[in-house]
Amino acid sequence: MGLAELTLSDASLITATFLFTDIEGSTSLWERESAAMRVALQRHNALLGAAIDEHGGDVFKTVGDAFCVAFTDAGAALHAACRSQMLLAAEKWPTRAALRVRIALHTGTAYVCAGDYFGTTVNRCARLLAVTRGGQTLLTSTTEALIRTSLPSATRLHDAGMLRLRDLPHPVHVFQLVHPGLAANLLEVGDVTPARKPEARAEARFRPSDLYEVPTLPAIVLQAMKALQDPRCNAKTIERVVARDPAISAKILRVANSAFFGYSRRIGTIAEAIQLLGFANVQGMIISVGAFDAFRAERLRLLDLWRHSITTATAARFLAPLVRCSPDEAFMAGLLHDIGKLILAVQAEPGYQRVLDLRLASPVTNLAAERALFDFTHPEVGEMVAERWDLPPRYVAAIAHHHQPAAAGGETVFCALIGLADRAAYTTLPDADREAGGDDEVAELLAMLGLATEHWDGCRSHLLAGQAEIEALLGAIQ
Repeated sequence: MGLAELTLSDASLITATFLFTDIEGSTSLWERESAAMRVALQRHNALLGAAIDEHGGDVFKTVGDAFCVAFTDAGAALHAACRSQMLLAAEKWPTRAALRVRIALHTGTAYVCAGDYFGTTVNRCARLLAVTRGGQTLLTSTTEALIRTSLPSATRLHDAGMLRLRDLPHPVHVFQLVHPGLAANLLEVGDVTPARKPEARAEARFRPSDLYEVPTLPAIVLQAMKALQDPRCNAKTIERVVARDPAISAKILRVANSAFFGYSRRIGTIAEAIQLLGFANVQGMIISVGAFDAFRAERLRLLDLWRHSITTATAARFLAPLVRCSPDEAFMAGLLHDIGKLILAVQAEPGYQRVLDLRLASPVTNLAAERALFDFTHPEVGEMVAERWDLPPRYVAAIAHHHQPAAAGGETVFCALIGLADRAAYTTLPDADREAGGDDEVAELLAMLGLATEHWDGCRSHLLAGQAEIEALLGAIQ
């Protein structure tokens, strides 16, 4: 079969850790010392090949002096990288200067077809290699999460920070493998895309380590979420899990009995709440209650943020049937869409106070203020934390792309729904015009969803009529 005849159906989707290498400055070395480089390259290939074979890697492509390798196990890939760097560092090279090899690792899904690999995971690994220096081994946080407890002996990982890589919409959190003999100056990681950074230096800082200090959701919340995603679970199963924490159990029942849901008779048990309100609504309650307790609402006017989230959830639930989305899933995504603002507010409080002050003092949106004052915006931070919390992929997409739904791939409609709900929610506030977006932006979202102006007007009327119920739900979550 020729390449022109290959289609997606000929490719299979796999999950792998990719290891890419190349020799730093090899072109100039070939120009200056071609005879020595012929010998050096043979030895380089033998050393890398031995380390890769030893740890079960599949060399699926070589381009010049570059190796492209796939591993089924992330730990094996890191051990191969470490072994390679140690062997290369110990070698007596025939060239005047030692060969320095850069190695990048990233884990994710890719398509394999005709012995080659394709997809965003492969592209990200290549982009990471481009900012790696000779002698360095860099890996993404996705790979780091898989290998942090199984490092090669006498090694450690250095948090290299967030890098903006060419052609990627979001920064990537990067770690460096530190091993015996690594030069101290190689702990500096480059960024080849300074033009993608803000023109003015950010005034505030949100460090990558802040993500690891983010309060986790209470254990009982994580257990309940896991159970709720199991198709075999039932209402009694969830009730048994939640009942282990009487305080959270009582708060969930208070939310279920709030005027927002409008049931005439009292809901007495978690199982009854699930039967009446549905799994997704109860899941939203559990996460909201847990997140509210983890992030204290007394600080930085966070009550306003929660009020906006509830209003967005209400708008999303109203609009969802019009675009054939699940109202319960839309409600849940609306509650969580601005979780990144909570993270910024709690983990970088002085800086985020400046975001709020700038927004009040000038006609800019929250997003524009974040871009001016931080290296990262709340959708970027929210996406990273949602992934660390292991939230369902659809909610992660809504958190990441509610301002840019066209970038959401297969979840474009769902993210556009949350984006429109977000803008509708802002129309209920005194400074509505600033955050709601202009008419063109709203019209673009309506077009993406196949909706008309009357649907937008109906949603706004629904929100204005439901202000008392929204306040009742806010009070119940506190």
